[in-house]
Amino acid sequence: MKKLIILLLAVTLVFAAAVPAFAAGPETAASTKNNGSPYYILVNCSANCVTVYGLDPAGYYSIPVRAMVASTGKPGCETPTGTFSISNRAAWMYMADGSYGQYATRFNGAILFHSVCYKKKDPSTLMTYEYNALGGFASLGCVRLQTADAKWVFDNCPQGTKVTVYNAESPGPLGKPDTLVQQIADGQPGGWDPTDPRAENPWKSVIGDKAGTSSAILGMPFKDVRVNDWFYPHVLGAYRADLMRGTAADTFAPQSTLTYAQALQMVYNLRTDRSVSEVPADSPWYAPALKWAEDNGITLPEDAAFEPNDNIPRQMFALYLFRLAGGEAKDTNGTLAVYADADRIAAFCRNALSWASEQGIMGGYNGKMLPLAGLTRAEAATMLLRYTEL
Repeated sequence: MKKLIILLLAVTLVFAAAVPAFAAGPETAASTKNNGSPYYILVNCSANCVTVYGLDPAGYYSIPVRAMVASTGKPGCETPTGTFSISNRAAWMYMADGSYGQYATRFNGAILFHSVCYKKKDPSTLMTYEYNALGGFASLGCVRLQTADAKWVFDNCPQGTKVTVYNAESPGPLGKPDTLVQQIADGQPGGWDPTDPRAENPWKSVIGDKAGTSSAILGMPFKDVRVNDWFYPHVLGAYRADLMRGTAADTFAPQSTLTYAQALQMVYNLRTDRSVSEVPADSPWYAPALKWAEDNGITLPEDAAFEPNDNIPRQMFALYLFRLAGGEAKDTNGTLAVYADADRIAAFCRNALSWASEQGIMGGYNGKMLPLAGLTRAEAATMLLRYTEL
């Protein structure tokens, strides 16, 4: 019997060593077809960050909609990795260490999403040192969240919602938020979680309207910008910087081409002085941007007639950015000679395209600059974001 047990242990160890560590990431959600839930949840234990994904028009979970700071299992109590499904939930739940958690949502046996722990079933008994530990490894294996975030999962993620727990260096496409309050003292104020949405939360007298809200990072509302699209980070950056909006409430139209008016408005959005030029009340929507551009040498009469509804070529958008940056004329032969269609670049745009290429703002396609091609909204977002990073 003793030899048999030793043999079984040896076989178990060999098998365990052969099983690779569970690896996943945003691609796990993006490759999962609609399973009846509006969301898919990824828990990155290494980063202590939770990212929630919504459905794209094709029915895959590739749209990051919400990122939340978390605390996963501390050493010796690591949160198990793998893919699971949400089952039952409770507004208050008794924990293994004798504490209580609010808005507990079970997804893997004894492993739950829940708020930071409380001493009693009372929102004024928050263990503040546990709140201060959010963002680090602090739990007994569960995924702790701020109360507002735990309630969001409780309210919005039905039974059957998939949850993947994994480890990766990057927190996720939206990044990792801070807690609403960076550090709170024991009992301040009244022993409440500052994100608790109850009307009587005493944090309202300290931080005003922020009390009772989440510090979660929200994604874009666009269902046609997926996390695995090459332009996703650029559109996200341009959207967060208020440089671009959608073509509709939930649509960005990344592959549609820009008109001169739309492109000029985006360049106008880059300026540091956000004052609006005075124009007649019955002027078209782009009139303030056009007047500013004319007054500041962004558009010049010798360029060409400004046709607001025509598609803007790539070289003209680069020219507008070049002038906004105060670019100076320079020898362009070396920079542009690598492009097979360099002879198609307009003479007055050569300096701009040379600058844009050297600064990494605009690149070519298969050895061509394509100066006369239309500019897509995805390309414009990329160029705008790269410009802001100069």
